[in-house]
Amino acid sequence: MGNRAKINPKMMQWARLRAGFTNGYEDDLPLDIKTRYHKWEKGDVYPTWKQLRKVSQKFNVPTAFFFMDQPPILNELPTLINYRKLDFESIPGENSPALIECIHKSERRRLIFRELLEELNEDVIKFEIPNLTHNKKMFSNYIRDVLDVSLETQKSWYIEKKHYSYLNNWKNIITKKLGVLIFETEGVFINEMRGLCIFHDEMPIILLNGKDSPNGRIFTLFHELTHLLLGESAICGDDLDRDIEIFCNSVAGEFLVPGCDLFENIDESVKDLSNRYGVSQHVIYRRLLDTKNISQAEYNLRTEQDFENNGNVNFDESGGNYLYNQIKYNGRPFYALILEAYDSGIITSLEFSKFANLGQNQIPKLQEILFG
Repeated sequence: MGNRAKINPKMMQWARLRAGFTNGYEDDLPLDIKTRYHKWEKGDVYPTWKQLRKVSQKFNVPTAFFFMDQPPILNELPTLINYRKLDFESIPGENSPALIECIHKSERRRLIFRELLEELNEDVIKFEIPNLTHNKKMFSNYIRDVLDVSLETQKSWYIEKKHYSYLNNWKNIITKKLGVLIFETEGVFINEMRGLCIFHDEMPIILLNGKDSPNGRIFTLFHELTHLLLGESAICGDDLDRDIEIFCNSVAGEFLVPGCDLFENIDESVKDLSNRYGVSQHVIYRRLLDTKNISQAEYNLRTEQDFENNGNVNFDESGGNYLYNQIKYNGRPFYALILEAYDSGIITSLEFSKFANLGQNQIPKLQEILFG
């Protein structure tokens, strides 16, 4: 039996609840934690140091926290977050530990990003909220102007049918022009969330679901960007302010598939239009309905057929190359800044590994991927 760590039992409970392991999610804990945490929280027995280190890693808090008299003051989860979900019936009553961890990680990455910008004497972009009426064309035109991406440039990005090129270009440009940090979740199912946004005056956050399709992530990206341009992280649930949700969807649709340009290309197939604009066929059907080029009945029929063919599918995010997956979750701008700080001597190799979650031996390959 290893030496026991004489923790504060109340801190064990605080760490578990903060990580979201409650309301049934505690059943997902590793067996050696699940069968013991009740006793640790009651003070009936102390964990061994090995057990505490494992708990610390699972609950995502330093081991020192378990010895504190009371919980520290931390920047906790935003109380109001807008989720774009597939349907209301599949919305869980509580956030999963996986989603909570992804939100905490996003805020930590934002702090790292800001600190490195300051160390490198680079400007931190202030996020501007435009003084616009709630008009989808005005918002769409504003977004296109500030991103400085013409419709012709957007159309030139088509490379392959899954539209990864569109997604990556949009993410990089939004970060460069507006300072919005864009990350993707790991291990969060689509029926819990497709995207969320956290407003900050500088470097707000958009978190996309890494299991969603590229097309789904593209539309969510501009839906959440519209929320940020309205000056909010959030509405507390889609159903509580449906008008705002409809407006954000309409702005995203009008921006990605402008009605006037759609009218000029109306004779093209839905598949070709999807590739022209870099969106899903579902979005094309919706824009055809919005612009009164198809009826509600035809839209319902086409989207039902589309759902039957594609279903509510989670993209497999667990396979593939580890390095590419990390770039996907953390974003190219995040890694580019870490590399710049490392090359400039601002951070050490150990700090690089800590911030990037990569080994130093992966730096050459990372540089090749990011910069060619």
